Amino acid sequence: MNSRAVMVCTICEQERVGLDGWFMLTENEWLDRLKVLAWNDTLAIQEDVHCLCCVAHVQESLAHWMATDSLEYPFARLPFAKKRSRRRRAAPLSGQSRAFDSPAGEVIGELAVDRESLRWVLREDPYSLITIMEPLLSALRQQPTHPELQCSPLVFCGVAQ
Repeated sequence: MNSRAVMVCTICEQERVGLDGWFMLTENEWLDRLKVLAWNDTLAIQEDVHCLCCVAHVQESLAHWMATDSLEYPFARLPFAKKRSRRRRAAPLSGQSRAFDSPAGEVIGELAVDRESLRWVLREDPYSLITIMEPLLSALRQQPTHPELQCSPLVFCGVAQ
């Protein structure tokens, strides 16, 4: 794959050139585990990978995954928004190569959750998610970035925040 291939951030849908500073998320649905990977052109095009242009968008995806048990973001889009293909949660086929298990990806961090405990935490104190995510986000902030890869402002209902 061309190292200059254009990819789309899962959160802001901004097209960016695949340089350092981008991250990838991939999950194992059956084990409730999520990995944050450094950019890898080969893995970025796989079906089970979500590309993110900055640490803030990784944080948004992590919070969404922890709260909804899904990396599909957002679950509702405006009719004129770019269409993303819906991914089905199917059991992995034997011998199927998945980004989560690939030795090609440089793992920056991994998060495993117990869904029942997480539901309780979300009911009692949703802000405690910050404490759970902070060590992983700290590791991401230490990764090399490019100043030209700034996060786009989030847009809610067509209005920039």
